Amino acid sequence: MRAQKYLKETPRERRFVSYDKAKSVLILFESDFTEKNVNIRKMINQLQQDGKKVSAWGYIDKKEVITSILPDFRILHHKQTDRFQKPLISYINELESQEFDLLIDLSVNSIIPLEYIAMYANASCKTGIRKTDLPIFDFVIDIKNQTTILETDESTDSPVDENYVFDQIIFYLKSIQTND
Repeated sequence: MRAQKYLKETPRERRFVSYDKAKSVLILFESDFTEKNVNIRKMINQLQQDGKKVSAWGYIDKKEVITSILPDFRILHHKQTDRFQKPLISYINELESQEFDLLIDLSVNSIIPLEYIAMYANASCKTGIRKTDLPIFDFVIDIKNQTTILETDESTDSPVDENYVFDQIIFYLKSIQTND
């Protein structure tokens, strides 16, 4: 309800940002329990090698987080959210003060704190997979059919995880040509 009201009352200028044009990227992810996030760090490294400035915000549902909060890499937990699972105002203010060309939400499940972060982030183009009816993203990949195919397929070589989501989003961002 609060999210719908915010989205309705807060217009933003949406524009498609191709992979080549994106200079700054915000990655949202569901942290693994050990907080090592090896796959996420590889993706960050890949983006940085392509000359992009990357910030990554994760979320984990446990009492304490051992990863230190750095300007470009942080993992929030439930103590850093209010009773509606909205991140505390200090995090929202920090998000709104930064500008990103591209936001990539790699979470496969609906994680309310990450949805709030995606909603409040100041990004020209927001992308992720369809997992909510809220119109947060400008560019949405619907993997519902893909998960059905994968579940019925004998081989489990390509599960739908953050690697799959990342590969799909990057593929489309690199493929779509714009005339801007």
